[in-house]
Amino acid sequence: MDRRTFLGTVSGATIGLAIPSSLTAPAHARSVRIIRELPSWGEKRTAWTVDDGTSPEAVRRYIRLVAENDLRLTFFVYSAMGSWLANKRELQPLVDSGQIQLANHTAHHPALAGLSTKEIQKELTGAHIFIEKHFGVDARPFYRPPYGSINKKVVNAAAEIGYTMPMLWSGSLGDASNIRSGRLLALAKSSFYDGSIVLAHANNLTAPSIFPRLLKVINGKELQLVTLAEAFDQV
Repeated sequence: MDRRTFLGTVSGATIGLAIPSSLTAPAHARSVRIIRELPSWGEKRTAWTVDDGTSPEAVRRYIRLVAENDLRLTFFVYSAMGSWLANKRELQPLVDSGQIQLANHTAHHPALAGLSTKEIQKELTGAHIFIEKHFGVDARPFYRPPYGSINKKVVNAAAEIGYTMPMLWSGSLGDASNIRSGRLLALAKSSFYDGSIVLAHANNLTAPSIFPRLLKVINGKELQLVTLAEAFDQV
């Protein structure tokens, strides 16, 4: 069992946080749709989305990739990981500028579909409070259910606290755990396309070790990287 899976299995002890009144505004879940691709636009766009952050060094390298190349990236923050605060000094300016978006990936990374409504909301609230307290931004309405574990109960519970945009993905770099660089590059070539939402993970150094080759794939397809907030007009 890899570290990410292990952490997910022990997450049953969800955080004992009361849901703040500011998060209890109801939303109509019937209007919520599960999102896998970007809306169409006049330009060729793709969203590079990076989950978890179990590796502080991987998070650091993603931050520097964005800073050094003037890119756009969305982190889905698994807030129990220490990587976020360990990299706060470099991360905060990019959050403030809008180059990096912080979205909600729960506090402890459980499979949400197996939880009660109250537990789902506590997991999302825990990460929400962390992001707002330490980085000064409201992560709503974007969240990604760990493992893609989502059903009507999850959609309804999340919508009740303002999380109305559940984000899945259209392509993946396959790097939640260790993967060979050649395999990751092959996945990147098929995953990055106009309108794609690409799932990656800051859990190991495979992707960071080939960042120049990944950028070559993106640039070769004449794709513009955008945050999810930019793509869905939430900025």
